[in-house]
Order: sequence, then structure tokens, then C-alpha cells
Amino acid sequence: MKKFFKTALSFIAAFFAASCISAGASAYVSDELYEVKGYNKNEIALAELFKSTLESFVEEEVDISKYNISYEEFEDIYSTVVMNEPELHYVNVIQVSISYRTKDHILGFKPVYNCSYGGLEARNKKIQKFSKSVMSGIKNKWSDEEKILYVHDRLAAHITYYDGSENEYGRNIYDAFVDGSSVCVGYSLGFQYFMDKLDIPCICVTTDDHIWNMVCVDGQWYHVDVTWDDSAEVTKNTVFHNMVLQSDEGMTAPKIDHDAAKKAAVADDSFYTDAFWTESNTRISYLNGYWYYTNAEGLNRYSFESGESKFICDIAGTWFADEGRAWTIPFSQTAVYGKSVYFNSTDTIYRYDTAKKKVYKVYSPKLSGREQIYDIYISGDKLIYSAGTYDEPAKIKKAVRLNKAA
Repeated sequence: MKKFFKTALSFIAAFFAASCISAGASAYVSDELYEVKGYNKNEIALAELFKSTLESFVEEEVDISKYNISYEEFEDIYSTVVMNEPELHYVNVIQVSISYRTKDHILGFKPVYNCSYGGLEARNKKIQKFSKSVMSGIKNKWSDEEKILYVHDRLAAHITYYDGSENEYGRNIYDAFVDGSSVCVGYSLGFQYFMDKLDIPCICVTTDDHIWNMVCVDGQWYHVDVTWDDSAEVTKNTVFHNMVLQSDEGMTAPKIDHDAAKKAAVADDSFYTDAFWTESNTRISYLNGYWYYTNAEGLNRYSFESGESKFICDIAGTWFADEGRAWTIPFSQTAVYGKSVYFNSTDTIYRYDTAKKKVYKVYSPKLSGREQIYDIYISGDKLIYSAGTYDEPAKIKKAVRLNKAA
């Protein structure tokens, strides 16, 4: 007799405890990923069926009895597809209906969706709006490393880690892009979404309670974990760069979430372990061939073409923490407008004129007590700054109009 039940895919269910489009196909799910997973012809054929079914928004049960697979095999292959196809944002990655004769012989499946078919167009338009805003900032002449770094920073600054009680929330690019809130699933699918657009080979890899990405650059695989690099301890725009193009050794050293990756590619190259971006804890900005970043020493720039960093100026001041303590890292952001790079100290906003190679004081807001500047960014012709204390870093939020001639 035919049995029927709903199940939550096991490795997704583990995310609960850890708290951790138009439909289209991911460019690499049918080659690099299948090779990494070690799928045979039967498993690949089933994966392709899953993809076509979900892309077509099929709502009826689909017969897969001829594939003669077990529940564990179904779970692995179905999860592989939905966790490596960012465009399937409308597919519920937590639940899928399965009919079976025995657990060793699955008869059919019926997808569960996050919205109706009629709601797809509105979701896709909102996703495309964010996608265009990111893609418009990417230069064709950039290397793959530069594109990876840029997307990493844009997503880490845009998305806030979701730690709410709604278990099904934040596990797709719609939640990550449109609402700006997600768990690690949304971060990883969001990163893969842009890597697919940029033709950079990328896959998602998992442990029992985490998911992140691996990318292939010049024939070598590396790890990228946007979730772990998004530290919102103080400000939303605090972006770490510890897990950008990391090797297996670099990722497993902390023994946090990354030491039991399931069928991941081998990342044995440590070329980027000491890259310039590892020195920075805030957004890195690009202007006219150089990447500008702040570290404990001050404002710097880096050229991918020459491979050299250059110190520009120091940044005075120490950011206070709680109970009389001080942060060991600076919260000096960078932002670009015209021919200038803007950055901040604890109490002043500065402008580095790249043409004249001079630093100018732009603005010093009136601050009191332990209030300090924690964030700056450009919106149109205005520089928006946030200031406050450790407990309330965005207490003050004001705009400074910029001079186009600068």
C-alpha cells in the first residue's frame, strides 16, 4: 500500500538547532557540483528531473519510482539541487512531500513552494532590482578575485543575520536580497547567485549545521563564507575578511562549523591566506584601479595589477567598547564619491583626493561623552554618517552634502 508523509530534509533541519527565479538553472550545478558529489548517471538524471520540475513550478506529485532510490539518496540529491540553485527562491527548502513504498524505494515527490505561481513575477522584480544595483558596480576589467571581494562585501553589508523564531525564514535569495535578513542559507545562495552571473564556478557546501561557498579561481578551489565574515557586533557594515578565498587549512583551523564539510571540493592552495583584505574589518572600496581599505595602521590602497599595498595616512583615535574597554580594531569605513575616498576617525570625516594625493577634513559632528562615528556611506550626493556609543552605535544618523567638484 502506498504511504505518504511530509519530511524536513535532515541537514536543513539541523540549522534549526544551530540557528544558523523566473526560474533558471545555476551554470555549474550540472558539471563541477556533480563531479564533487560523485553522482552516477542515474543520480544525475534524477537531479536534472528535480531541477526541471522546480523550474516549471510543477505542483502535482512527480513519479520517480523508476530511479529506485532510497530516502537517504532522495534527501541528498534533492537538497543538492535546492541548495545550489539560487533562482529557486520560491521553493521551500525545509519541506517536501514524499510518497514511498519503503524507505529504500521512493515512489514520488511533490514540491512545497514559498508563494503561488502568480506571486513569482513580483518576487522576481524585487530580486532583479537588488541584483542590478550590485552588478552595476562591477567593472568588466576586474579579475575574478576582485569580483569575489566586491560581492562578498556588498552582501555582508546588506544582509543582517536572522536570529528570529520563524524557522522557514531567511533560506532563499528573496529574503536575503529584498528583506536584507537571512541565515547562512540565504547568504550562501546569494553569493552563488552572483558568481553564476559572473561565470565564476561556485558551489555550496554543508556541514550538519552550516552552509557556505567554494569558488574556483585559476583552476584552484577556495572557500568563501560570507555569513561568518558578517559581524554585526557593533555596526551592520562591519565586514570581516577572514574567510575570503581561504584554503581548507585556513577554514578548519578555528574548528568552527567548517571541519566536516560534506563532499566539498579540495582547497589545498593557500595563496590568499595573507591577502591584503585580511587586514580590514570594514567595507573595501574601489576607485580608478585601486582598492582602498582601513586597518589598524590607517588608510591604505592596493593594486591587483602590481600586487602592492601603499599606506596613505594614519587614523587617530580608539573606539570605546563596554565597561571602559577599547576595541583593538578600527571602525573606519571607506566610501567613494567623484575622485575622492572618504573615511572616518572616531570623531571626524575625511576626504582623500586621489588626484591631488592630499587628505582634507570634511566634517566633525558635535559628539558628547563616549559618542563616536561608527559608519559612513554615500547615497546620491550625500554622505550619511552614524554615530553613537557602543550600546547604541546608530543613535545619531545625519547627512552631509558633498561637493561634486571634489
